[in-house]
Amino acid sequence: MDEAIKGLIVLGSIGFIFSVVLSFLSERFKVEENPLVEKILKILPQINCGACGFSGCEEFARRVVEEKKLYTCIPGGEEVNKKIAQILGLKAEKIEAKKAVIRCGAKKEEKKISFYYQGPSSCMAANILGGNIDCLYGCLGFGDCIEACPQKAIFFDGTRVKVDIKKCIGCGKCIEVCPRNLISLVPYKEEVWFVACNNKDKGIKTKKVCKSGCIGCGICARLKESPFFIKDNLSFIDYSKVDNKEILFEAKNKCPVGCIVRDD
Repeated sequence: MDEAIKGLIVLGSIGFIFSVVLSFLSERFKVEENPLVEKILKILPQINCGACGFSGCEEFARRVVEEKKLYTCIPGGEEVNKKIAQILGLKAEKIEAKKAVIRCGAKKEEKKISFYYQGPSSCMAANILGGNIDCLYGCLGFGDCIEACPQKAIFFDGTRVKVDIKKCIGCGKCIEVCPRNLISLVPYKEEVWFVACNNKDKGIKTKKVCKSGCIGCGICARLKESPFFIKDNLSFIDYSKVDNKEILFEAKNKCPVGCIVRDD
């Protein structure tokens, strides 16, 4: 018999024996999965975003069952988390929906650029190299956050990077990759409100690098029962004090640079 054929027969036999042994061992040492894990897994969003702190939905399901503890599935929202609580016989906790916002609302033409950037098309790299815009706090616009978003909720509209809050699941993946800490999660109830600026310089310096940057004038903060406050020359919203939306609209209308934003 040809030596090559003999070799093939030997290799085939060894492969067959190994497959039989592996099949036996896998059956012998198989770990029985708790049926509750599969039950919970079926109601999870299956996007493996990692916002819960685990590697994916499967690990999340296994951990809540093993530990009999409610971890929050952020993209699943209150409905999914209630179902998980019912399966485990635990009391569901109220979950506040949150959405990502980019605290830089300046359009491309509103940002001052006094030099030409030559380097990798990455926000992280550009930030290390000094940036591609004069503002040291503004959005660099290369889209690291766009790539990181598991729901494709962040996009470039031709003038600036924006978030589609209808698609956003509040996982926070975008926050991790923004080198200028521009992205925050804010409370969502049919709409989101935020100050679209991150420049902490004084107003006169901010105006030199951006036409729509917050100048820290304090008009919004001086309104009666205002949820706005000024810190480091920059306006912020205290979301625990947002009871009256009329104040938000009034502040938006009175902002001289138009950096108070409402998205729905």
